[in-house]
Amino acid sequence: MDYKKRAGLYLLRKKGNAISIFLLIMVVSTFLIFCFTLLTASEKLASDIRGALGAAFYLRASTGAVSDENGEMTVTENHIRITDNEIKRIQNCGNIAYYNPINYGYAKGELLTKGNPIAFIHGEKHTEDNNMGAVTALRYSALETDFVDEVLALAAGRHITEADTNAVLISSDVAAANGLSVGDKIVLSSSELGEADGEYIDVWSGERKETVVTIVGIYDILEADANVTATAGRQENRIYASIDVLTQLAASEPSVYTGEVGFYVTDPKTLDEIVSKVQQIEEIDWKTHFIRTNDFQYSKISDSLTSLGDLIKILLACVSIVSAAILTLILTLRIRGRIPEAGILLGAGIPKGEIIKQFLLEVLSVAVTAFLFSYAAGFGISHNLGNHLLADFQPNFINAAALQNGMSDAVSIDSYLTLGIGKTLLIYGCQLIVVVLSVLLSSASILKLKPREILTKMS
Repeated sequence: MDYKKRAGLYLLRKKGNAISIFLLIMVVSTFLIFCFTLLTASEKLASDIRGALGAAFYLRASTGAVSDENGEMTVTENHIRITDNEIKRIQNCGNIAYYNPINYGYAKGELLTKGNPIAFIHGEKHTEDNNMGAVTALRYSALETDFVDEVLALAAGRHITEADTNAVLISSDVAAANGLSVGDKIVLSSSELGEADGEYIDVWSGERKETVVTIVGIYDILEADANVTATAGRQENRIYASIDVLTQLAASEPSVYTGEVGFYVTDPKTLDEIVSKVQQIEEIDWKTHFIRTNDFQYSKISDSLTSLGDLIKILLACVSIVSAAILTLILTLRIRGRIPEAGILLGAGIPKGEIIKQFLLEVLSVAVTAFLFSYAAGFGISHNLGNHLLADFQPNFINAAALQNGMSDAVSIDSYLTLGIGKTLLIYGCQLIVVVLSVLLSSASILKLKPREILTKMS
């Protein structure tokens, strides 16, 4: 009888021993698959966060305090004036993927049918004269603070990008009140909100301009502002427009930005270095300007992912060492318990090599079966527990898709919780090496004896 048949008959006869080895290898393999999947996911997620999330700094107007003759302090905000030339200088300070200048203004609206004004949601002291909305003109509406902070969310259509001209976003409230939808065109006209005799009025003094714009998106308000304000100050009446709209309405100068300008860097680790270089640009008046930074919680996320990765590495090392020691011990005890069988086989003229092959085939057969079960178990546990453990590491990525569709779509952690076939086979290969070495070490102490010595030990 060859060693293959003997191995098969032994496994059928000693089902209990086979099952115990099977369970041990399957549990260890499942845990290793889970840990390596989680480790790989955390490393890839950290890499993607660093490459796609980026960070930002914002050039804004600083504030000052003025004291009157009565000693009362009044806080005033300086006016900034950033041009395209200064923006180019800033972009040369490092790897800046996007910049988002903002201009602010006001506009009244009409449907394409003349004399049919757009009805904005009424605010405090609403009149026909102050029936207007506040306009925020920018290159990327998805990067506007209220959308990033999920105060507002895109409900239909898409966001404004740098390629757009004559494009606007309006609220779902204004759209519903006027029967408007994505793709409709409206007419905006120049206006400016002012106050006189306790009333809100339109104080536009120049030639009133008009421009036809297309509604490319409609947004919902997720966090309502309870403040009582003029019609133009209500959240529902905000109009987000491509950067050219206010220029066409003569409310801003071409290539000049008087609102905040955001710069989005490709690597959060370089944020401080880039800001330091920007602050050395002499063309910018730093008495009236200041920089606010935002790493989109990269530091917190990166530190947490690093700590999680370090913990997993420690667990892997401990489990690998302990499981290898336990497996070697169990196999040694089992094989030493087979001294009579080894003595009989040697006495029957079976070569030692054949006996070792039998012992190896028995354990390897059980191990391969355990690997198959552990792969399925490890996959299920990795996706269930992995989603739970990495749930807090779902940042809003800044990339081309996010700039079109919004920043609120969470990253799918499932896409990270897949261990490649190469790493999976490497894990199983290392375990097989441990199994083979354990069998060889356990068998050596017995098979180096002669049959007579084995019979003597049995007696």
